[in-house]
Amino acid sequence: MQPTDPIVVEYINELMRRGLRQYVDLIIPSDDVFKIGREYAESRRSYAELLDSLTQYVKPRINSDIAEHVVKNYIGNVNVDYVDIVARSVAKWYISILRLFNVVSFSGYQPP
Repeated sequence: MQPTDPIVVEYINELMRRGLRQYVDLIIPSDDVFKIGREYAESRRSYAELLDSLTQYVKPRINSDIAEHVVKNYIGNVNVDYVDIVARSVAKWYISILRLFNVVSFSGYQPP
């Protein structure tokens, strides 16, 4: 499943343009993502808790210079944690994949 979030798509595209394929490889969903998803499903934790956990998992794998470039191009020059924005977007992509494979499901409202 390809990411559809424009921040994730542009982050990956910018990495590829700059020859930083190794950073793309770092965010491709791995067994660890599925393991985290299964643990959250078994303990019946919330969407927000899973999102936070996956964000923390992926955050060290994000290239901060590229994240800053992408986020500034997307939302402008604002005072935010650029790495956190990209990591949270990647984590949402992971959750979409986990839902697609029926690893996790949520009842009630979840943000898009």
